[in-house]
Amino acid sequence: MNTRLIIFFLTVQSSYSANTEEPATPEKFDTVQFFESDNGGWRIKTYATDQDVHVWALGKEIEDIVALARSNTEKHYGDVLAEGYILESETGIDGLRQELAERGLSTHLEISDSGFVFWAPEGTSYRTRSKPQ
Repeated sequence: MNTRLIIFFLTVQSSYSANTEEPATPEKFDTVQFFESDNGGWRIKTYATDQDVHVWALGKEIEDIVALARSNTEKHYGDVLAEGYILESETGIDGLRQELAERGLSTHLEISDSGFVFWAPEGTSYRTRSKPQ
């Protein structure tokens, strides 16, 4: 199975815990990401203001993660979407890093113990810092 990472950059930077939102900068912006591997699929939302991340497991029976990512993100974040990338690799994490580099993006990936991976800007340390309600 291919490893897939879909990344949507948003035009805002926000804090979930402080309930704030302001315009993104080239260095600070929220993302919505989807990751799929043999271990299953995940939806990942990053909050740039406090480097917070929320993750939802989607299970292993995802018919088309790209279609799901597009429809879900357009529905919930369509008004603040900036750009998106669909990365696919048959060589796992190394292949995803190569795909990122080819697009001129940082190759920094956060790798969880739970089996999911997400992209984050170089020099950041995203962790779950708040709990979705």
